[in-house]
Amino acid sequence: MMHRVRGNATGFTLIEMLVAMTLTMLVFAITIPFFRAQARAVGAGAGRLDALQNARYAVGRIDRELRLAGGVFGQPIIVQAAPLAITFNVNLYGTDTTTDPNAAYYDATLDTLTTESFQVGAALALPTSSSKNYPTATYADSNGTRSRSETISFFLRADSSSGRNDIYALYRRVNAKDSTLVASNLWIPSDTGYFFKYYRAAASGTVSVIDQDSLPLYWDDATRTVDSIGVVEMRAAGWHYSARDNEHIFRTVYAKTTVSNVGLLAARTCGAAPAAPTGVTSTVTNNSDGSPVKVAIAWTASTDDAAGASDVELYSVARRLSSGSTWIPVGSLPARGTGSYTFEHFGFSPGTWVYGVRAMDCGPAWSSAAEHSGTVVIP
Repeated sequence: MMHRVRGNATGFTLIEMLVAMTLTMLVFAITIPFFRAQARAVGAGAGRLDALQNARYAVGRIDRELRLAGGVFGQPIIVQAAPLAITFNVNLYGTDTTTDPNAAYYDATLDTLTTESFQVGAALALPTSSSKNYPTATYADSNGTRSRSETISFFLRADSSSGRNDIYALYRRVNAKDSTLVASNLWIPSDTGYFFKYYRAAASGTVSVIDQDSLPLYWDDATRTVDSIGVVEMRAAGWHYSARDNEHIFRTVYAKTTVSNVGLLAARTCGAAPAAPTGVTSTVTNNSDGSPVKVAIAWTASTDDAAGASDVELYSVARRLSSGSTWIPVGSLPARGTGSYTFEHFGFSPGTWVYGVRAMDCGPAWSSAAEHSGTVVIP
């Protein structure tokens, strides 16, 4: 007898293959757009981050140096205040701690062109100004030594390589050295037209914005407005262009830097010791239980503050026991060219105290102490 043996079937039928291929194509059709969307999102996120980081770096670099601005007496703090440029004096770098102990940082490889004051013989036009040259005077400290405060400019110029007319690059210049690039791809909208905005401290102590239409301001303006600039605001907008998506990405950072040494106004002259302030009073404010809260010391400005020699830089407030003669300093206020001042003292020690005030000029030279005729009793 003959038997027919049927073997096990292997492989896929044609129908099974078609079904599998169809399912695979459906999966790809669903997932590929998803992955493309994710890739575009990652690219856009990287572009936004790049624009943001660029703006942050520009602001951070300026802020780090501007907050230290200040020179020797008579040397302006802010030299130029413009919408797209700021120039100031600052003792930023020194070559060693012996010759320049007040420098913020030290670098032994630097030369005197970048660690000492800008010299008249090397004067240049200030950035964004074709005719305003600086410096016009040689600055020295009270010992006659050349000032160690160098002149630093941060300024923006249009970047034609971007293909747009509102994209700028930020540069930095020290004295007469070549300018160096700090950041690129910064957007300055045509409807604003500024990177820097300035605020001034009024005699009353309030801070108000300076109208952009009044800029630029310079150290030698008759109004001396730059001497009262206490806050500088920066509007940095980073720009990134995505060629694949034909998309322009902008990220904006706002920051305000306080010019710490604004109270030290530029002095015109510095001769004899200033006249003493007058009209000193001291008034105690107590809690309901009779314990002291503060002592307010008020006085009329020295006649050499806003007028006369116009060289008063600050007022020192001190106190002494009514039975003694030794003055103990309790604080100071920068001169602001106002007619009167008030200082609040919160440190108390038991005793009967006499408060007094002295004026200091750019020498520095001190006036005699002006005392309150009354006393303050702290139980």
